[in-house]
Amino acid sequence: MRTQLLAVVLIPIITALVLGGLRIGSAVQNAQDIDNVRQLVRLVDKGTGLLEELEDERDLTALYIAAGRTGDTSRLDTQRPQVDAALARVRAEAVHVPRGTNPVLATRLAVLDALGGPVASLRDTVDHSKMRLLSVVNAYTALIAELTDALDLLTPDIAHQTLAVRAGALETFTRATEAASRQRALLGGVLAQGHFDSNEAQGMTLAGRQQQALIREFRAGAPLAQRQFYERTVTGRDVDRAEVLQKQVLARQGTSRLRLDAGESFDTMTSKLELMRLVEKRLVGSVEDESSREQHQAERSVLIVSLVVLLILLLTFGVTHVVMRSIVGPLHTLRASALDITERRLPEVVQLLRGSSDAQLEAIKVEPTGINSADEIGRVAHAFDDVHRDSVRLAFEQAQLRGRINAMFVNLSQRSQTLVERQLELIDHLENGEQDPDLLASLFKLDHLATRMRRNGENLLVLAGEKAGRRWSAPVRLVDVLRAATSEIEQYQRVQLRGLVTADVDGRAVNDIVHLIAELLENAAAFSSPDTEVLVTSQLQSGGGAKVEIQDSGIGMTAQDLEEANERLLNPPVVDVSVARRMGVFVVGQLSGRHGIRVQLRRSSPRGITAVVMLPQKLVREHGDHMDPPGLSARYNPEGRLTGWRNYDTPEQLDESALAKRAYRSRRHGARSAGKEHRSTPSSANRSSAGA
Repeated sequence: MRTQLLAVVLIPIITALVLGGLRIGSAVQNAQDIDNVRQLVRLVDKGTGLLEELEDERDLTALYIAAGRTGDTSRLDTQRPQVDAALARVRAEAVHVPRGTNPVLATRLAVLDALGGPVASLRDTVDHSKMRLLSVVNAYTALIAELTDALDLLTPDIAHQTLAVRAGALETFTRATEAASRQRALLGGVLAQGHFDSNEAQGMTLAGRQQQALIREFRAGAPLAQRQFYERTVTGRDVDRAEVLQKQVLARQGTSRLRLDAGESFDTMTSKLELMRLVEKRLVGSVEDESSREQHQAERSVLIVSLVVLLILLLTFGVTHVVMRSIVGPLHTLRASALDITERRLPEVVQLLRGSSDAQLEAIKVEPTGINSADEIGRVAHAFDDVHRDSVRLAFEQAQLRGRINAMFVNLSQRSQTLVERQLELIDHLENGEQDPDLLASLFKLDHLATRMRRNGENLLVLAGEKAGRRWSAPVRLVDVLRAATSEIEQYQRVQLRGLVTADVDGRAVNDIVHLIAELLENAAAFSSPDTEVLVTSQLQSGGGAKVEIQDSGIGMTAQDLEEANERLLNPPVVDVSVARRMGVFVVGQLSGRHGIRVQLRRSSPRGITAVVMLPQKLVREHGDHMDPPGLSARYNPEGRLTGWRNYDTPEQLDESALAKRAYRSRRHGARSAGKEHRSTPSSANRSSAGA
């Protein structure tokens, strides 16, 4: 669930991050592009200055050539260093312009960087050759055209419409200004040389027409403010005189001599050109202002976009956090409640129902999970509360059913034990008055069957969780406990007692230990061949207590069955159907758990199973002076044979089998007498059973 929620949360966050990053990246790239345009605008500004200086050099050179290379060269000598300085400024500014991946821009920047070579070469040619006026003007015009094309830097990189319009108007007007300068060069040269031919006239006419066409294009595409500034600036007497002067010169084509002052005419054309250059500077400033405005807007856009994306991300994180808490919080509460119910509350309820037969369902509180929302998680929590209540109700019903079954077991056990006691008393009465050995042996068999029936009845009490009513008040020797257990199984003749030790067993645990060992002996005899022996040995432990081993030579058990049986002995399961198939193991586990006795099954060598019974120190002590229980005053030789018993003169009066049965009968009679003594005051278990 955590992974799915994390995926659901990460998808919108990642989407917001990607989209926001793309938007911020676009805004940053736009700002960078605008900054690059500003760099180009500054370069265009420097390039426009270089263009004006180069135009002035061309026009002064034309006057110098037209005067036959004999006139005053001071203005030309001053102009050339100014061109070189302007060219150096262009190169210095071009260094800061990023080339990017635009090949056109890279080519134009390369032209600007290499422009110094063509300028120097052209100067050398003009100074050391006899080029005529039109050739010099055309050579400079070609160089200026190359510079003008290289200065068209803004067109490839401008994506903003307003800035593109202003840059286009600047380019158009720059070409118009260059045409006016070329017209000045030709007009001044023609007047300086005093005549001109058709080519020169055609050059002047073409320059004038180009100027007019470019001015019309400028007026058509330039913004209103720039058009108005042009109209206010390029006007006046000098402009009118320049136009009249051009018409007069063209009207005198073919005459032998032009009677106009070249210097005055050059200055008149220069006045008009300066006005146009003033408009050109205004256009450059307008492009710079627009690029600055675009840059500020782009930077502001980056800031706004970044803030918006940040707010969106914060909002996304906030909403996601709230949604996650609204989902994960109740889920954690539901999980904690489920674990608490599974590990603590429900087991406590089951333990309470097991320990008290009078518990009422209404008295058992079922605490809700505490999730009251109306969404799917709340509905799941309410359904879980219903499951919890049904589980408690089912546990209550099972506890009631188990209590009724236990009461049935106790009732059946008490009834059967009452009948068995009456039967034993009748058999005892018949035994006391009977002298026929065969009939006495039959009575012993009936007595033995009745005793086994009583043990089965006590098994019912163990199943019901009750304790048997028979108890000893005084310690009993361990050997007598083992013999009493031996006498309670069907094939007692096969049991051999070896290595017996002199120790006493606490009287309060005697009957449970006899019952426990009898069940183990019964199991060993049942799962071994009838012609084999079941060996019982005992040993005192150095740390206190005693160990009793019951070894058979039977079919044995698999490793898995052995492990499962030992687990059931250590932790007896709840009474269910499987207990009926392994009644002995369940009874042994319950009886050993009452007194802290540890029972473990092991493999025997070469085959069979050995049951090891570890009696704790609190139940076993070394043999001391104590009173024999009534009826257990028989004497045994080291081989375990009876050497003397009251009511019989000699052992030879009975065969060995009958003698063993008589010994068992005597021990059983003594145990029953002691049981009668203690049944006069019922135990708490009996009282509980009677109440049930």
